[in-house]
Amino acid sequence: MKFKHILYLLFVTFLFSSCEDVIDLELDSGRDRLVVDAFLNSDSTVQIIKLTTTAPYFSNVATPSEDDATIRVVGPRNTLYNFVNDGNGNYFYDPSDSGPLDSIGYSYKLELEYKGVTYTASSTLNPVPVIDSMTYAFEPSTFSSEEGFYSQFFARDFPGRKDFYWIKPFKNGEPVYKEDPAFMILSEDAAFGGDAGDGLVFILPLRSVITDDDNPFVVGDVSSVELQSINSEVFEFLSQVAATSGNDGLFAVPPSNIRSNIRDAAGSAQDEVLGVFSLSAISKFEIIIQ
Repeated sequence: MKFKHILYLLFVTFLFSSCEDVIDLELDSGRDRLVVDAFLNSDSTVQIIKLTTTAPYFSNVATPSEDDATIRVVGPRNTLYNFVNDGNGNYFYDPSDSGPLDSIGYSYKLELEYKGVTYTASSTLNPVPVIDSMTYAFEPSTFSSEEGFYSQFFARDFPGRKDFYWIKPFKNGEPVYKEDPAFMILSEDAAFGGDAGDGLVFILPLRSVITDDDNPFVVGDVSSVELQSINSEVFEFLSQVAATSGNDGLFAVPPSNIRSNIRDAAGSAQDEVLGVFSLSAISKFEIIIQ
């Protein structure tokens, strides 16, 4: 009986596999769109805006860089921060030229000229709390984590206002979650949402997520973290990016373009440009595991 059952399964498998046909779909590639990666911060390091254009979804090539653009940021007292193209779609600004973009509370303006059209965006530089300390402790392995040293940071949210943050952890100078670049640590005030985290020390899940459970620190490693302020619209943009990256499985929904804060010169929303312009104040801290 068991032998007959095996023969039956083999027959069914052969029947269905023999009926498979390869169907090649030819899809319209659509028009090319400019993609703007303009995440700037108040640090004194060189700031970079990256421009690319979209590529067909099923193409196995890198998105083309775009060098035919003029980019500048307008700051206080109409100070112009000009970004210079390196020929590979990267536009650089060196803060030693006109100073860092660090005027807290000021709304900086991006001006981008591309193919005869001027696009604009604005981003207010919100304050960021000081990271006052970091700690670490050795933890044995569990069913969900590996043995090693786990670090966390301490900072207190500003009371009486709604703030949004992007927490970036690093291990020996490299992103902790570099194998999953879509994984982002975002917070509203010192928690995940609502008003419960206003004015508090960042809650434990946010403080401790700077260590990867699958790859904790060892002696000699450097654990560092950057805390960056972001605007509500950038918070929403990044939240949608994270949600879209995990949009698969049984309950996946049709993908759609994530709304940008970049407008045409008249201030109208448009879909010719993808991406976002963001300016963040930044706070840093690091410790060496000993």
